[in-house]
Amino acid sequence: MIPFPTGKCTISDDWTLKGMNVVWMENDYLRIGILAGRGSDIFEFRYKPKDVDFMLRLQKGILNPNMDFSQMRDTPNQFEDYYYGGWQEILPNSPGFNYRGASLGQHGEVSLTPWKHAILENSPGRVSVKLWTRPLRMPILIEKTLSLEAGKATLFIEEKLTNESATHLDVVWGHHIAFGLPFLKEGAKITTNARRFVAEPLMPPKRRWQPGVESDFPKALNINGKEVDASIVPPESTAPYSELAYLSGFDEQAFYALKNEEKNVGFAVRWDARVFRHVLYWQERYATQDAPWWGSAYAVALEPWTSRWRPDPEKAIEEGDWLRLAAGEVVETKLEASAFEGDF
Repeated sequence: MIPFPTGKCTISDDWTLKGMNVVWMENDYLRIGILAGRGSDIFEFRYKPKDVDFMLRLQKGILNPNMDFSQMRDTPNQFEDYYYGGWQEILPNSPGFNYRGASLGQHGEVSLTPWKHAILENSPGRVSVKLWTRPLRMPILIEKTLSLEAGKATLFIEEKLTNESATHLDVVWGHHIAFGLPFLKEGAKITTNARRFVAEPLMPPKRRWQPGVESDFPKALNINGKEVDASIVPPESTAPYSELAYLSGFDEQAFYALKNEEKNVGFAVRWDARVFRHVLYWQERYATQDAPWWGSAYAVALEPWTSRWRPDPEKAIEEGDWLRLAAGEVVETKLEASAFEGDF
């Protein structure tokens, strides 16, 4: 049952999940669950009028890395070990490698470590919480403030990244936002101001698009060489495939909206494309029969990133593809995530 509208916001950090701190934020439109005790993940983004949670939730559910672990922990892919869906903050890297003597695993450190947090505002008209952390192996401070306002179906995010060292640092920074069932059961359509589209060459054979062919979005070539509309997310019943592509060429104020036309409900993100220049468009739709998905993952992700994924991070850094922070440099940015009905 959907609660009767109150016209007010609420916030509480009196909660834990498997020993990890949780912050809940809520107004008449949205219920937001933030896993402060692990990565500051947004693990629930629920649009209350239709009782739709947009976030992906895989079968394994949310685990505490300090309680549930394998006998072999020294692996580069712990992100996948603990991946359940949701929305992760990714920093300071994407591919695992050794950066200037620091061993970095897949998708960096901050998504699997506890963050500190403090409630900044708790009034009927507005609530906000600040979260912050530092990776263990790189001298970076990341801070973000999440806010809800009464009467708005939008989560407001302000972020600040500080290089606390006396030397330059090269980083990849991203928002790993993934969607799943039942939101996408009937499929969806992507609306965005991205202009370019290209599929990642290094993907398994059971895929949807021609690898490495750049096109004007939403046009794309499928695996059989036929031009198709890449803005269409097929329904769950479509034949399995696994895919990664990149959207780019955004206006300075970038956006995308993902809408299930049958349910008449969607999720939209707005951000500064001067910071997050690319969107990684990842789909895993029951195609990978081996680890880590074992044939049971159905995920669609649209992820704003500073850089594309590349298997050769040293070369990417050399070519200036990563975000370089000078000693003491500060980068600030904002994002907005909204639920909507009807036209976006």
